Amino acid sequence: MQDLVKTHRKRRPRGSLTREQVVEAALELADTEGLDALTMPMLARRLDCGVMTIYGYVDSKEDLLDAIAQRGLRDLRLPRPLPASAAAILLAWGRALRLNLIEHPCLAMIFLSRAVIGPGILHGLEAVLGPLARAGIAPAYGVHAVYAVLTYTTGFVAWEMPRTRRQPQAAYAANWRREVASIPPGALPLVSGALEQLAEVAGEEQFELGLTALAAGLTINPDD
Repeated sequence: MQDLVKTHRKRRPRGSLTREQVVEAALELADTEGLDALTMPMLARRLDCGVMTIYGYVDSKEDLLDAIAQRGLRDLRLPRPLPASAAAILLAWGRALRLNLIEHPCLAMIFLSRAVIGPGILHGLEAVLGPLARAGIAPAYGVHAVYAVLTYTTGFVAWEMPRTRRQPQAAYAANWRREVASIPPGALPLVSGALEQLAEVAGEEQFELGLTALAAGLTINPDD
């Protein structure tokens, strides 16, 4: 006879968690299930604990999001050594940041919705400003150059994710072809002639086009 007694999964012992474990689990949840899925009840189920237990390690959902963002940025890897020229440094910074944001898909949306500031970000900024200073870019201007690349890259990855990361690039291309085919022939001669290129506007080549132009522009007469 089937046992009708409801069983419950045993929760972890009190005091067996750390803040780092909570943040790691939250980052994994947000990366795999999406930022909307990151709720305190869902996180508690992942950690086999009660919701109130989580509040012993984070002050609020906002505190948790800030901690996730800074934890995710720890996985950013700049090439070592960095290039010598200022433009090449900014290119390396943008490329490394894009890979980091793709590795942790929740980060771009956090950065677009919250003003995240913390020790990790300050140390990361210091790591880029030093090489830029040696390349002739003063820190006062370097901050603006670094953040110009950061905001471009963050926005690009947020654009890229739903188009060519959460679905194959071939599916994105097919959507363009289908939409153009629905327009009367001859109505869009210029767009039709660039149809294959439209399928590439959310990929690495498009990112490199914008990043290269941005880095070059930022390092032309920075004192002007």
